[in-house]
Amino acid sequence: MTDLIGDILVKIGSLKSPLPEDFESLETYTVKKVSDADTIDAIAPSGEEITVRFVYIDAPETPKGWGYKRLEDANKDNRFYQTQFKWGEEGKRRAKQLIEESNNRVKLRVTDIDTRYGRRIAEVYLLDGTFMQHLLVKEGLANIYYDYFYKCPRELGIILLLAEAEAERNKQGLWQESRSEFISPWLFRSLKSKQKKLIKDPEESRKLLEEVQLLAKDWEANRITQAEFEENFKQILK
Repeated sequence: MTDLIGDILVKIGSLKSPLPEDFESLETYTVKKVSDADTIDAIAPSGEEITVRFVYIDAPETPKGWGYKRLEDANKDNRFYQTQFKWGEEGKRRAKQLIEESNNRVKLRVTDIDTRYGRRIAEVYLLDGTFMQHLLVKEGLANIYYDYFYKCPRELGIILLLAEAEAERNKQGLWQESRSEFISPWLFRSLKSKQKKLIKDPEESRKLLEEVQLLAKDWEANRITQAEFEENFKQILK
């Protein structure tokens, strides 16, 4: 599929994300903080302070500290952690740069409310009409979040799929990493959460990590498919 999409890109060139028809009517928010490449804190026109999670994508994680510092320190030499945090920090830096160039203001199309974390889920646009999700995926600083991708409008979905295929084909950003050293952000969070539960049993945590690494090497060597990798990954973490 990637090769097919690559051939399409060669013939038609990179596609730009279309400017929403209602762009001018979207409310403008002032960005107060960039937490990472897919999460910001912003101030609404009403003065309400909100947290915004970028819809359709998932960016690599950044170090969390707090209750995770001990775990993160214990795994600082592990490649899963190193590559995740490397691209998480790079994505955060890039998102911050883009937002600052937009005078720290963005337009939002809110698609959902995350009641669990009290966040707005939204399409995020810079003032010049740039769709941030598209740019981050195209530069290899975020993955399409396939668990929630069914909510994406068809035209935007095609644009994002082509952008991700182009990033993978050109080894942009996180696509430079091998499958045995980088896992998708949603898988990394699951691994980290499981390891945190094993924080008092470092030997069991180490065995868990080794098992996941061996599984990732099987995927890299094409001995298993991506779907098999993710299914086996879930079984290991049970």
